Amino acid sequence: MTKPTTRRELTVPLWSLGLIAAFFAVSCVSLWMVVILTRPTAPRITASPMFVVVASTSAAAATAAPASPSTKSPTSSALTPTVPPNLNSGSINLGVFVQVTGTGGVPLNLRQSPSLKSDIAYRAIENQVFKVENGPTIADGFTWWLLVDLVDKTRTGWAVENYLQPTVR
Repeated sequence: MTKPTTRRELTVPLWSLGLIAAFFAVSCVSLWMVVILTRPTAPRITASPMFVVVASTSAAAATAAPASPSTKSPTSSALTPTVPPNLNSGSINLGVFVQVTGTGGVPLNLRQSPSLKSDIAYRAIENQVFKVENGPTIADGFTWWLLVDLVDKTRTGWAVENYLQPTVR
């Protein structure tokens, strides 16, 4: 008579399963650290615009003898306001929402066409949000964008890019 064959079961020690789980966890954490430490980060813009008005006076004129009546001295009306530098560097595009910024509380003139000589169509207040509908157009040494108010479509006009900042809407 032949002996019945018995089937032998394969057993895995419990400590080996724990060792495999620990190795998997360490591998995942290591991979995560490599991704975090090697990913590129966008530079943070920390500079803020500064407006400077420079009046031309010389030290020699200040210490010289009193001016004769025929000599004209510069007056404050001769000073012209400075336009802030363009800080947008191409971040404004069609369909983007922008807000008026950097006007110092003075309304921004939205013009009927992209020109300083064009008639004013609307005066936008600081922090007012618009949608960019057309542009860019370069005229009079500035980059211009056609803006449309989100609520009232009649409030539209061309504005200089230097006073606009992209915003999330």
